[in-house]
Amino acid sequence: MKLATLGPKGTFSHEAALKYDKKSSVVFEKTVWDIFEAVRSKKTDRGIVPLENSVSGTISATVDSLMDFNLKIQKEVIVPVRHNLASKVPLNKIKIIFSTIQAYEQCEQYVRKNCPNAEISYMNTNAVSAEKLYSSKGSVAAIVPALAAELYKLKVIAESIQDSKFNVTRFIVIGREETKKTGHDRTSISIYPQVDKPGLLYSLLGEFAKRKINLSKIESRPAKGKLGDYIFFIDLIGHRDDKDVKEAFKSIEKSFFLKVLGSYPREY
Repeated sequence: MKLATLGPKGTFSHEAALKYDKKSSVVFEKTVWDIFEAVRSKKTDRGIVPLENSVSGTISATVDSLMDFNLKIQKEVIVPVRHNLASKVPLNKIKIIFSTIQAYEQCEQYVRKNCPNAEISYMNTNAVSAEKLYSSKGSVAAIVPALAAELYKLKVIAESIQDSKFNVTRFIVIGREETKKTGHDRTSISIYPQVDKPGLLYSLLGEFAKRKINLSKIESRPAKGKLGDYIFFIDLIGHRDDKDVKEAFKSIEKSFFLKVLGSYPREY
């Protein structure tokens, strides 16, 4: 199986791909959109992309791509985020730290405490940070995943430097086919109101509440139209083929445009 994910090698996305299927042939793409396009065009069988981080929130590029492409979420993969500080010099000698913006934000307290005078040089991916450290000389360091440190043979001088021990990223596997019920499923949907009127959100949530359907996530995002136009993104416990879920969707579609992004086995 060919599986597209964000490259280069050594990213958390690469780690998620290996966790999902170690035997797959991993194809590295530059952007989330490229991953969706690789699956749509049948360049690869499936793709795996980050959907949300427990610290920094939803990944906008993934949500936008779910709306733009007619692909389905087939599975979720939870990856604990463990950042490590790799360097060629001792901690007190570090002058420059290569890092992504997200990695630095998730390790800021550690860096401020232990490397207060270090300059942060931002890279596009964690793997690029590792590559940069590998090819650089001097008093430099990088915030990298363990996989990147291993692949680029870097010396880790501090492990698990992330500020939150509960930091995890939820990845989703995308494909061209629907998935069957497992009895332990989650369904992701997007909802756009046909008309704007008082009590609209209340009525929407009521359709789930009266059927005792548990919502594990709800958020709104601009619909990229006029100001004040929003799309609701909802995760619910259950499968689109469940009787109560079908009934809720049928009722909701009277007032909303509804798109099922996928029903898939859940990890939590």
